[in-house]
Amino acid sequence: MSADTPALPPVLVRKYGGSSLASVARIRTVAADLRRARDEGYALVVVVSAMGATTDELAELARQASPTPPRRELDMLLSVGERITMSLLSMALDDAGCPAISFTGSQCGIITDTSHTDARILEVKGDRVREALARGYAVVVAGFQGVSREKEITTLGRGGSDTTAVALAAALGAVRCEILKDVDGVMTADPGQVPDAVRHEQLSWEEMRDLAASGCGVVHLRAVEYAEQHQVPLVVRSSFHDGPGTVVGPGPARAAARAGVPAPAPRAACDRDVRYRPLVMHVRENAARLRLVVDDNAEGRRLRDAVLCRWDPAGAVAEWLDAGPGFRWEVVAKAADLAPLRDALAAEAGVAADYDDGMTCVSLAGGRPDSWLEVLRHVARVLEGLEVPPWRLRADGSALRILFSGTLAPAARQALHRALIRG
Repeated sequence: MSADTPALPPVLVRKYGGSSLASVARIRTVAADLRRARDEGYALVVVVSAMGATTDELAELARQASPTPPRRELDMLLSVGERITMSLLSMALDDAGCPAISFTGSQCGIITDTSHTDARILEVKGDRVREALARGYAVVVAGFQGVSREKEITTLGRGGSDTTAVALAAALGAVRCEILKDVDGVMTADPGQVPDAVRHEQLSWEEMRDLAASGCGVVHLRAVEYAEQHQVPLVVRSSFHDGPGTVVGPGPARAAARAGVPAPAPRAACDRDVRYRPLVMHVRENAARLRLVVDDNAEGRRLRDAVLCRWDPAGAVAEWLDAGPGFRWEVVAKAADLAPLRDALAAEAGVAADYDDGMTCVSLAGGRPDSWLEVLRHVARVLEGLEVPPWRLRADGSALRILFSGTLAPAARQALHRALIRG
């Protein structure tokens, strides 16, 4: 922009998920909401995901064409979903009286490395976005994609539209980046599974990063890391109604008050359980566990890499490489995802991996205790007297996984949530 170009209004970046844009009717509702934001004086940049389950449908088409599609061609295919959404939303915005123009990731100047299907953003130029904003347009951007310096289309991996939005907000100096989902904000648990779950009013970037790294957050990990690095304020809220959501930014300290989450009650000095106070609990039903143990490390890595070519690792609930002789890899994910990996190992390598399905994995994230043994004692006390299947704990980083070899009753879920999170 030249020195004679009038200053832009404050830039607001919004990102809408696929469920928020699942139909043309929903797209028109989003357009009306964006028109109101424009009337409030914002210059709008809107990042969109593919409609509904479009990405999954395109991935399934790829698998039908080839069990192991080339990653370059997979990027060419998957990038189409967001392009459809961006065009439709731009049309709906124009019809709502809000002039709009759509850009792909490459047209925005989102430059990535060359890692097809899992690229990292290296630079955001954003010149065309700034020019369009200066001309009074709302800019709609296809999320999840960019272009490498070799001029190849790349995608950013599952949840990559979040990262697109944060990167654009940083490059444009936006007042904030709003991540709009089908939830009210960052909740202590899924309200459909735990009725007394509540919304966090505020979280720090560090806390949100811990949640995202554990798979319990509603924002992609790379997006949170980028926001923290570039000091981009985030708001996670619902696209279906106008609520305050969860503000993510510098601070507050972990002990700061959060809406609906009471401070833990005082306990005796010798009772140290209170020191483990996670922020979020996530329950994954119909989970499976696959464990690969091979005496030779090189052979174990080769087998793991071979099965990962057939599967998106972002679908994992948890993954561990255990210390010990040989190669020991364990992963928990949806049974529908892991069963084909087990079958591939048996058919192609003659390896019978340890496999269990029908499991429930409870993930607790956002807090590190002084001792996981104390947490084991506390969890055992909470579950004592409840009818629960056999269980065991696995800890990684700031996340605790409780693996149940069966279905977990609602009463047990609520008891864990009440004891560990709500206090």
